[in-house]
Amino acid sequence: MRALRVLLTALVIVALSAPALAQAPPLRGGGHGFPVGAFLILPFVATGIGAGLHAIEQNNEPPSEPPPPAPPLGPYPPREPLIVKHVATFHVVNLPPKGETRFLSNEILVVFRAGTNEARISSLAKRQKLDLVQTRTLNLIGVRVQRFRFAPGRTVPGVLAAVGHQPQVAMVEPHYVFALQDDTSGAKPQPAMLSYTEGLLHLSQAHKVATGRGVRVAVIDSQIDFNHPEIDGSVVAHFDALGTTDAKPELHGTGMASAIVGRHQIMGSAPAAQLLAARVFTDDGGPAASLDVLAGIDWAATQKAQVINMSFAGPADPLLTRMLAAAAQRKIALIAAAGNDGPHPPPEYPAADPNVVAVSAIDSKDQVFERASRGPYVALAAPGVDVLVAASNGGYDLSTGTSVACAEVSGIAALLLEKRPDLDGPALRKILRESAHALSDETGIGAGAADAEAAVMLVK
Repeated sequence: MRALRVLLTALVIVALSAPALAQAPPLRGGGHGFPVGAFLILPFVATGIGAGLHAIEQNNEPPSEPPPPAPPLGPYPPREPLIVKHVATFHVVNLPPKGETRFLSNEILVVFRAGTNEARISSLAKRQKLDLVQTRTLNLIGVRVQRFRFAPGRTVPGVLAAVGHQPQVAMVEPHYVFALQDDTSGAKPQPAMLSYTEGLLHLSQAHKVATGRGVRVAVIDSQIDFNHPEIDGSVVAHFDALGTTDAKPELHGTGMASAIVGRHQIMGSAPAAQLLAARVFTDDGGPAASLDVLAGIDWAATQKAQVINMSFAGPADPLLTRMLAAAAQRKIALIAAAGNDGPHPPPEYPAADPNVVAVSAIDSKDQVFERASRGPYVALAAPGVDVLVAASNGGYDLSTGTSVACAEVSGIAALLLEKRPDLDGPALRKILRESAHALSDETGIGAGAADAEAAVMLVK
């Protein structure tokens, strides 16, 4: 009898909830959302959400073994595009996964619920002993992200849990960091040294059909040498997420730009493309903080980028996931380096994101670079061992890693978009994979080696 009473009660609750759910606005991708009132009618749903947050002790420190991070709330399937403005109605605490250490040890990022005023934010910061360092509005996803710093002696998981417990907080996460994915040799080759990438990618043949003319490619990287002969005239806009006005040119950003638009000693894969230069890395060896990366991507979208090159890798970042999904909705081609962590690494991001084309690296003999990351998320590979690239101050160098391979494929994407500007991410990925040639006895590098000529010939 008791079981029967429970069943009848549940049926009554569902019946009462139906009108509220029916009136909910449709969500992107179909279906209806849950209005706030529905949580009052459905106590078992509220209980489920409460389980996703973490209990806080009076001293605001976490238990010795932090529980696993709560999954994102809301009715979105994991691979559907996510729009953060909906998240502002929820309460999400994103703790770093167990073993993940690639974040700043004294900072967190917070998104407050819509309508939270400055006085309440200041009050929360004071109670939680946080200092506001920076505020950025990410127009691509319609939210304001605030960066807070705290004094030594506290842990990131502890502060995340304490802040996430506050009712005015919609989302809180670590301030992750990302690293560039190349290993420059310092060999200083002579400019007359020819790169093998032209022949391996069949660039001369491809350029008879398309050169990337008019296609905007954003390079999210370190400072580019705009005056280098390989690049001069190609940069149509630039942005410095670090707020400096006199940043010196760096080898990595300059090298990636030349792999795309080089046209003298280097044959870039899209020599007529227009570059959007976003500086988010302080130098070639230092990491980039995720809020700067997000700002670079946001700026690129406002500048009508058609391709975004991301020759860096790092942890899974929930805010970055949403940014990439929103960019993909705008039909921006997203290309990223698979990483240089060897044959069996955990997935690297943004490459492993489902909206991104992940690129691994091969050498001049079609052999996979020994340190190149591999896995089911990799779409294809491109030359990435001792590749001739431009260096700062008019020089040249050799670059090794999935960084330069990524840049080459970004250029090939520009060739395809010159011919068919309406291509979306899935269609572009399909062409890149179908045009690649398989490599014998190689697994974990997707469809094989990129082929620019074959790719442009597939575009109708």
